[in-house]
Amino acid sequence: MLTSTLNKTLLFMTAMLLSSILCAASLPDFEASYQLQRGNLKIGTSTISLANKANNGYLYESRSLPAPWAAWLFRDKLFETSRGYIIDNRIRPDRYHYQRTGGSREREATLSFDWDDMTVENNVQDRPWKMDIPAGTLDKLASQLGLMLALGAGKTEVTFNIADGGKLKEYRFKVLGRETLELPAGRFDTVKVTRLRDNNRRETYIWCAPELNYLPVRIWQREKDGAVYQSDLERFTFSPEAEGL
Repeated sequence: MLTSTLNKTLLFMTAMLLSSILCAASLPDFEASYQLQRGNLKIGTSTISLANKANNGYLYESRSLPAPWAAWLFRDKLFETSRGYIIDNRIRPDRYHYQRTGGSREREATLSFDWDDMTVENNVQDRPWKMDIPAGTLDKLASQLGLMLALGAGKTEVTFNIADGGKLKEYRFKVLGRETLELPAGRFDTVKVTRLRDNNRRETYIWCAPELNYLPVRIWQREKDGAVYQSDLERFTFSPEAEGL
């Protein structure tokens, strides 16, 4: 009788432990806003948000707008969405949408993933085409969630296959170390990550905060022409409850 009771207790504790691990591995709903700078000039704001849906679904959105004073110079408005599922701590996108308006280079693109045929259909400016993809392929927006999950799993190097611009690209990231940052949203201990590129004329560094489920709190990028852009976390909210569950 005592042995049976102990076994039931152990099973219950094991189930609770597994449940806590699975919960820790997932990403809660969140919304985060960033200040965008070019050099020392604030040129706009960016907002990202994650909403969990039923059956492990997700909706991830990103929106960037120019600052009012800079709208005459930086007119582009960017809106991106990625929809799909988070299964076994992995992202499986089903649909990605990109829209750029307000400037001289307006553009709209939609990616539709078919995981039965292992293909993605890309519709850019009403010109559709298909290409084969390997398992685990992401859209470029979903790679942000993929990086957060990979860092949360303790990985220090990660490579993602990305369907983008009519090609299959590799996004490679490597952890460089830890730094503490003072930002508009507060003080954070961070993991500093770099994106590895074959062309060193562009540089990207990302600082992710473990206490915020490895949410990026600063992104720094130097472009080919030498222009430097930086995004700093301004405010954030987290919800532990998933929508629709």
